[in-house]
Amino acid sequence: MIALKKVGGGKRKLVILAVAVAVGAALTWYVKNYVSLEALVAQEEKVREAIDRRPWRSFALGLVIYSVVSLVPGTSGKSVVFAWLFGFWQGLALIILGLTTAAMVIFNLSRYVFHGWIKRRYGRFLAGLDRHLHREGAFYLLTLRMAHFPFTIVNLVSGASGVRTQTFCWTTCVGLVPGSAVFAYVGIRMPSLNELSTHGVGSLFDKPLIAALATSAAFPFAFRFVARKLGLLKDKDGGPDSLATDQSS
Repeated sequence: MIALKKVGGGKRKLVILAVAVAVGAALTWYVKNYVSLEALVAQEEKVREAIDRRPWRSFALGLVIYSVVSLVPGTSGKSVVFAWLFGFWQGLALIILGLTTAAMVIFNLSRYVFHGWIKRRYGRFLAGLDRHLHREGAFYLLTLRMAHFPFTIVNLVSGASGVRTQTFCWTTCVGLVPGSAVFAYVGIRMPSLNELSTHGVGSLFDKPLIAALATSAAFPFAFRFVARKLGLLKDKDGGPDSLATDQSS
């Protein structure tokens, strides 16, 4: 049975890879034949003008879009894009509010709809989370957020745990601030499409941008290293370390 499951899992991965390659090839062909850089520059300018002309409406629309997209795992690059369009402070507000909104939706679905499935699927981590919450309280959830452990999984497991809704909400909002600020800074340092068309890829070689990219890549690992040294992320019976390992396979 185990061998059959492994074979089935391998076939699914191959199918997903084949679909991804086909979609990528189709998009590449379409962009090459039907999309010009000039058209993209014009479209970007229209979007920026719309944001400047109706800031509150644009912010509300951006928040809805960001929140919905945040429900889909693996879409972290949107943080940079939104800061690139809206600027640092508006972008940062959109990122934090959008992620917190999505987290609350997943949290409540886990608590009231998928509770049984979550307990079966993530039982070990759920038990570890409950033990840590009993010992460290809200600080543990705050540590998970700042260490950038898998966003969707933490939301799902927290919903099935005994954590209070208001505690989950404020730890999510506060814990996302440091990492989100780094991504927002990366966004504002990215050149516009007009600058790219004028100066070429050389406009990407910006020292603050390179430093911000390096920081965004190193921050989660550095925080996890410090947290583990302090004993905040250790659980021999299943916890964030085991979750991170499971999700990377």
